[in-house]
Amino acid sequence: MKSKVASFSVDHTTLDRGFYLRSTYKALGFYPLRSYDMRFRAPREKEYLTPETIHTVEHLMAHFLREKLPGKVVSFAPMGCKTGFYLIVKGWTSQRKVMEAVAEVCREQSHLRVKNEVPGLTVEQCGNPELYDIEGSNAALAEYGALLEELLAK
Repeated sequence: MKSKVASFSVDHTTLDRGFYLRSTYKALGFYPLRSYDMRFRAPREKEYLTPETIHTVEHLMAHFLREKLPGKVVSFAPMGCKTGFYLIVKGWTSQRKVMEAVAEVCREQSHLRVKNEVPGLTVEQCGNPELYDIEGSNAALAEYGALLEELLAK
């Protein structure tokens, strides 16, 4: 069955780790919204992020990307397949600038030591604050950050 979902039209058997512009939408007929695919894992390798790591990275990126790209981040959300995240950015920000901001967050947040360094991970702010993994998050962010640095250097 043909789907109108942009990510369903990508061949996941050949998809590599990376940072991809998945789709562009126009709000109010002219204002761009760009959806990025932040692929931490290649689906075909079947090495998925754990729910704990996903949740921790989600909190870190959702918070710190809004500091790096003020007024631009619409949404940061995990992929159900556990291979990465979707980032939706509004406005005319270049893909390179968005990648640089993500790489910066990866670099700055890949050395956490304790739970209270993760924004919003309290019972008042989160539906499941016990679902986290500092070591897993550090490793995933360091690995993805290194990949982004390679891509940005090209």
